[in-house]
Amino acid sequence: MALREHTLHERILENARCAPDAPAFICGDTQLSFREFAVQVERLSKGLRKIGLHPGSRVAVLLDNGIEAMTLYAACVRASLIAVGLNIRTSPDEMVLVLQRTQPGLLIGQEKYAEVLAVLKPMVPECVSLEGVSTERSFTDLLDPDFSAFGEPAPSLDSGCVIIPTAAVAGEPKGALLSQRNLWASCRVHQLHFGLDTLRGHLGIMPLFHVMGLTSAWATFVSGGTTVLLPAFDPATAVAAIDAHKLTYFGSFPPILGRILDAAQASDSRLPSLRAVYGLDGPDNIQRLHQETSAEFWTGFGQAETTAFVTAGRAMDRPGASGRASLMNTVTLVNDLDEPVSNGEAGEIVVRGENVMLEYWGMREETDYAFRNGWHHTGDIGRFDEQGHLHYVKRKAEKELIKTGGENVYPGEVEAVLLRHSDIVACCVIGIADKTWGESVKALCVPKPGASPEIEEVREFVGRQIAGFKKPRIVEFVEDLPLKEGEIDREAVKAQFG
Repeated sequence: MALREHTLHERILENARCAPDAPAFICGDTQLSFREFAVQVERLSKGLRKIGLHPGSRVAVLLDNGIEAMTLYAACVRASLIAVGLNIRTSPDEMVLVLQRTQPGLLIGQEKYAEVLAVLKPMVPECVSLEGVSTERSFTDLLDPDFSAFGEPAPSLDSGCVIIPTAAVAGEPKGALLSQRNLWASCRVHQLHFGLDTLRGHLGIMPLFHVMGLTSAWATFVSGGTTVLLPAFDPATAVAAIDAHKLTYFGSFPPILGRILDAAQASDSRLPSLRAVYGLDGPDNIQRLHQETSAEFWTGFGQAETTAFVTAGRAMDRPGASGRASLMNTVTLVNDLDEPVSNGEAGEIVVRGENVMLEYWGMREETDYAFRNGWHHTGDIGRFDEQGHLHYVKRKAEKELIKTGGENVYPGEVEAVLLRHSDIVACCVIGIADKTWGESVKALCVPKPGASPEIEEVREFVGRQIAGFKKPRIVEFVEDLPLKEGEIDREAVKAQFG
């Protein structure tokens, strides 16, 4: 049987047999071996069923990175449940929209998010906090006292097991439903590109509700490696963990890599165990990584919908490119008529393969549109060079996207909030280059005649309604905005104010 035809649960059991005492997950002073992890997954699977959850039930997860969170994601796979990752950086109102669409039977959170849990609790039949202070049950209470195996057969590879949040369009949050097969395909992408030696030790910086965080943890696990989970990013702690546990790779978005390199320099560490960093970053930090450590930077193109990377390559092999297509999927470019474009020409990036999501949960029309003509349409524009390397060009106008610190921000969502402000009659939100965050959100606003809104008040107005990372870092008031055919000309705005 091919590796990817195994279920994740089979790999959990196999690791428990082959390396029972080796560490699977470490978080602070807590450690679970592969055998202990297998036992905890079985106990939690039974416990989740005993509180009334059935195959297909959703479990909303509001947890920082930790062993409990990873155990929960694994137990959802084992018990045929669907984990719904909640982005802790989004607002309670945005989380409400996610719960309204997914209708989870259980919400598990932490006491540090007690105020958010209080808002969400009325929307779910059962709410459990990790510590059990503000709820009737704790995480420990969910663990069945019987240590015997969960008796039900493992679910199909093609059944959904996790919903990964994606950026909202016009205020409507979307969730990509991924299957075990999708996760396995991503694991294979990790293995094929990085190699098993690189997957020995993973620094879990990216949150588990982020597709990179979850797939990297699973890729490390199925490869027999150890993941050290960081509940919150602290560069000095990250450096100490890499050196103490001889970790070999991690995923990164700005400003993570730069801050880790600064902390390593401050502690006089060259991170000798590190072999690879993958994700996105600027050329200066990539060069620093190569100069100051023995690691390589890998980049690529992917989305939550494609279970992370569908192209990958060493950044220095072709600077500015996003690598070549993985063996697990096919990538091509099409024009607005869905016709293939010639090599060297720009077109929409479309993908098919085992790592492409099942659907947008509860959004049939959006799913059908994304999968038209048998391909997943990413909404991104790219071009291939003569060697087959993908070069990212821009986001399609219909799905304009700002990438700030690894988070997705759709300008339309921010603009919709700005237009609710009583002193703003028109606006345009763009992304501008930012040395620390990759891109920053900038808002160009036309005030109502006679009004004099304050910059900070406008920023806070936005921040009260949507996630803080979507709040414009820069607000500029202008008399008017360039128009094209009666609508704001976004490209002209970028040229003039970007």
